[in-house]
Amino acid sequence: MQYSVADMLGMSARSRPDALAATVLATPTTPERSWTFAQVWQRVAGLAAAIADTPEGRNGRMVATLLPNGLDALLIYPAAMVAGVASVPVNTRLALPEIAHILSDSGATVVVAAGPLLDTAREVAALLDHDVTVLDLDTVPDDAPLPDPTGDPAVGQRVGAVFYTSGTTGLPKGATMTNDTWLINCFRWGWQLRLGPDDDMLVPGPLFHMSYCSFALCCWMIGGRVRIMPTFDAAVACDEFAERSTAAFLVPSMTTMISQEWERRGRTPLPAMKRMMTAGAAVSPVLLKQAYDIFPNVEISETYGWTEGGFATFELKSPDTVLDGTVGHPTVGCEILVVDEDDQLCAPGQRGEILLRTLACSSGYLNLPEATAASWTGDLIRSGDIGIMDADGRLRIVDRKNGMIITGGENVYAAEVEQVVAQHPAVLETVVLGKPHEKWGEQIVAVVVARPGETVEQDDLRAFCRDHLADYKIPRAVVVWPEALPRNSMGKLQRFVVEKSVRDAAVPAG
Repeated sequence: MQYSVADMLGMSARSRPDALAATVLATPTTPERSWTFAQVWQRVAGLAAAIADTPEGRNGRMVATLLPNGLDALLIYPAAMVAGVASVPVNTRLALPEIAHILSDSGATVVVAAGPLLDTAREVAALLDHDVTVLDLDTVPDDAPLPDPTGDPAVGQRVGAVFYTSGTTGLPKGATMTNDTWLINCFRWGWQLRLGPDDDMLVPGPLFHMSYCSFALCCWMIGGRVRIMPTFDAAVACDEFAERSTAAFLVPSMTTMISQEWERRGRTPLPAMKRMMTAGAAVSPVLLKQAYDIFPNVEISETYGWTEGGFATFELKSPDTVLDGTVGHPTVGCEILVVDEDDQLCAPGQRGEILLRTLACSSGYLNLPEATAASWTGDLIRSGDIGIMDADGRLRIVDRKNGMIITGGENVYAAEVEQVVAQHPAVLETVVLGKPHEKWGEQIVAVVVARPGETVEQDDLRAFCRDHLADYKIPRAVVVWPEALPRNSMGKLQRFVVEKSVRDAAVPAG
């Protein structure tokens, strides 16, 4: 296609320039502030002009973003599209070595930052072996000429963004997304989630995540309004859903905290919420069923997908179906296959790996041709997840083949944490697992074997991990295994034995 998501935002701005487009909610230190579509588009023009001269890096022209949740954290995506550069959003919770890896791997030559993250950006830039310019977005003016519609047939296949996913082997991988892919996914989300110009989309999570920025951009394309929370607060969310916000994507920890606040307030219904999106794999069905009491006018959409594969399944749930554990039928433009170890199609009810054939997915990993080849088989993309296809065509997720842990809505690969834990001088060997947790979906548990004569203390190990990992990746509990970890005759770790022991044991909730 010759247009991008940015062009769609421009169309909305020209069609309804004076309509309300965005609000950043108040914090204890900053007042609430709102912008019209015309003002939003003018800010896009200013940001695009500021990064228009981004020089080439090892993977082309790329701008990394290290921004607090606010308007610029969302507008930098369409601004990069207008400027013809790819955006590389950086998780602001990452440790310095993790941020440095992303900037080094992507080859980004500019990093845009603001507020307290400006010093972080400068500190990371000093660690890199290539030149990086740090741009303070708080100093960028808005008075640039407004961009015209692209009308360029080549824009569709241009890389619009690179989203870094946790790595199965210890380092994050950069999944590339073309403008075509992003635009098609936004169309699909808007259509299937039934968003409209009368919706107020609450953004309760970080805009460096593909899901939160994409849902917001999708809402703008349709002409709806976006309400951004600088940080998640359950009391503020309850106020929003009582009076204003009609739609939101809520991860399990958010739903749990909203439920607790709702109970504290005397279970007063929150009637404004009409469309709640959730990811099924780590959501408590009991909590999801309670959401119908919290939000009496709600439609709950169960979805499944991943960064590389995109939007894969969709199901409009009912109070009778939230308990069955399915994540829906394939979404429009997708086909789901469940295959055995020989890549043969499984019969309904049989476990196997989930593969996806779709019109919109990542086009591969930066600098990793072997990893790309392993994840793509012809026109099929491998999820690494284990699922069952029910007889009625709905997918059920039963396990994650590649050791991924979903905690508080964040994806963490066990291998990434294991690599750090294993570097502790008192640790002989380790395996990292996810244990079901009521609030976080899963909590990270490090099972360790101590070196002879050494003792592994939980607080010490967690402090060690904090120097190398984002806070959400740090094990919440440490289990000291009394002997060598169990292995089979070929020396392969029997992870399932350790998992059963940890799941059955009374591990501190953390």
